[in-house]
Amino acid sequence: MSRILNKDYRSEDFEQLSQMIRNHPLMKTHRPDMEQHLQMQKLRTPEYRTKCVMRASLDDIALGINLCKLQLGQEEKQVGRGAAAAPGVAVTVMEPQPKRRPTKSAKEAANMPFIKVLLRIDRPKVLFERRSMTALADSEEGRLVLEDNMRYEELLAGIDKTRRTVDADTQTLTALKKSRLVNTERLTTQQVGSYVSNFEMFDTYQDLETSTTSVQVQGQQKMEVTTYRVGGVDQFVAINSLPNFKLALMLTMRILASNVYEPQQRRYRNMAMPDPLAEDVKFRYRLCLLWRLNPPLSAHHRAVTDVSFCPSNGDILAVAYGVYSHAKLRRLPRCGHVYVWNIKNPVNPERCYDYQVPVVTVQFSPACPQLLAIGLHNGSIEVRDISRPELPPLARSERATSPHFEPVMAIKWFAGNPEEITPFLTISRTGAVTKYRLINSPHLVGFEQQRLQRAEGELEGIPIDRAQATASLLANRHPQCLELVLDPVHADIYYVLTDEGTLYKCSTNYPLQHLELRQVHEGPAVCMEFSPWSPKLYLTCGSDWCIRIWLAGILVPIITLRHHLSPVHCARWSRTHSTILVSLNRNTLDIWDLRNSTLKPVSSTAIEAKIPYTIFRFTHCGRSLAVGNEDGNLLMLSFEDMPFPPHFQYKQLKRAIFKALAMEPELRQQVKSVGYFGYSRDRTKKTKR
Repeated sequence: MSRILNKDYRSEDFEQLSQMIRNHPLMKTHRPDMEQHLQMQKLRTPEYRTKCVMRASLDDIALGINLCKLQLGQEEKQVGRGAAAAPGVAVTVMEPQPKRRPTKSAKEAANMPFIKVLLRIDRPKVLFERRSMTALADSEEGRLVLEDNMRYEELLAGIDKTRRTVDADTQTLTALKKSRLVNTERLTTQQVGSYVSNFEMFDTYQDLETSTTSVQVQGQQKMEVTTYRVGGVDQFVAINSLPNFKLALMLTMRILASNVYEPQQRRYRNMAMPDPLAEDVKFRYRLCLLWRLNPPLSAHHRAVTDVSFCPSNGDILAVAYGVYSHAKLRRLPRCGHVYVWNIKNPVNPERCYDYQVPVVTVQFSPACPQLLAIGLHNGSIEVRDISRPELPPLARSERATSPHFEPVMAIKWFAGNPEEITPFLTISRTGAVTKYRLINSPHLVGFEQQRLQRAEGELEGIPIDRAQATASLLANRHPQCLELVLDPVHADIYYVLTDEGTLYKCSTNYPLQHLELRQVHEGPAVCMEFSPWSPKLYLTCGSDWCIRIWLAGILVPIITLRHHLSPVHCARWSRTHSTILVSLNRNTLDIWDLRNSTLKPVSSTAIEAKIPYTIFRFTHCGRSLAVGNEDGNLLMLSFEDMPFPPHFQYKQLKRAIFKALAMEPELRQQVKSVGYFGYSRDRTKKTKR
């Protein structure tokens, strides 16, 4: 920035100002920066000093502003330590304390020179831009580009025409290169004239209306897809039926879902375990929501009735959708669904099976993990191979051999040789226990193992007042079976829970009769599970608001847990802690720790409490669980801020039981008489069925 000043107007003031600056006492002191400034002044050209042409840099402006802060033309009297200053001379004394700026009058401040500099950021201006233009060398376009480059070099050849060029990268630390495969083809446009009649336009829009469909993306979101017909044939239908296309589509959806759910998937697979040496460890027994498995629109408002994890791959789980509670149903739904989900794609299921009746239960085979048994509401049973979804069911139950028409409540496969397909047991609301086997036939071979009879008289277990039936009716002669559990040690023993609150102990070697009968609840008993650290310790829960813990050899429950005044839908032992169990009622999910208290749970979690819960299942590792509700959503939860698992699980469990029985000496003595109730040292294997 430069400006030519009027010499006649500013010459006298400029000389007076320069003389005052030179006579100031601060200019007479010997300072390195002032000497450097004087040296720079000597290097100025005569034109700069005589013609009053102002060509100042930022450093000159900053120095001029500092000089303007001095008091010019004022005689100061500053007395040093023990010395007096001569008249007309200003003496500056450097003190260790902060300097005080001398006061200035308004007249002197108005006469001082002032330069105002305003710096602004201007918009970037593109001086030159050349986009990258590439072409394949082995194509016709590439040949033309090479000829054009050679012609350009020939034109610049010569003494007067040669100019210096330099190739360099700007604003980049490393040279970024890209493959020619990522370059798209250059678009070429041409003007072409065509004639379209009104009939052709009408047929085109009619075809668009029939070929445009909506595809569900996630939840209630839809995306319209238009497919064009070639010769009257929809090509997308043929492509969608190809197995390779379906596999590629499934893998692509997994990759896209991992961009959103990668942190949750890492937590599900326990890739970031808590540090046992951390200083801020707190045991809060929290449950954190990882994701929701929302079914398609066809399965909305269908309750989650059962969940089964694949035995060989914990990432795969099958979910059954049907009817759980009849309280708010005006009529029975006419359809049911079974969806096979994978945690690699929590957005859409990878297998979908639709039925004309609600689905009640599903169960994977432990010997052949690809086989999935499905129990329906009309009493039918199917076995499918999920590895080949294009095939029909491997086998179905036949009405001639399976005359039951009540819902199939539970399915349990026998564990056997992995090379052989083992049979499985089923129970129904008619009180029948049926054993099915797969053969080389499209139908299952079923044999009725036994049909339970209603209990009469006083039973072992908890005492209740049982009302005696006034009339024996055929429709009320058999109880409803609600739960089926296999014994963890003995291969031929299984247990059945009924709506009377009774527990039947049966054996496959003794059909048509039961081995033991016990009253475990005052209302319907809905769930039973053995402890992972004891084959003699098991729990039951039911509609009498209680969770009872039983020990084999003792006729009464050793521990009773009751907190909420509502039925307990499900209760299971933790897979990582021997003293922790989880229970589920209609609105909350409770975590109990027998070491802390048996009066109330250590934590209660309510996620989407307005929607009633139905059932839950632990994952194989035990650090996550899947919770279903009546709206068809499956909530995948993870345990956070949990105590560290004890090294001796059985000892910790035994210590917690004896602590809970401190006020009951008689029951404590009975537990002591049982002795060691854990698994045997050699882990006795199950015998073959």
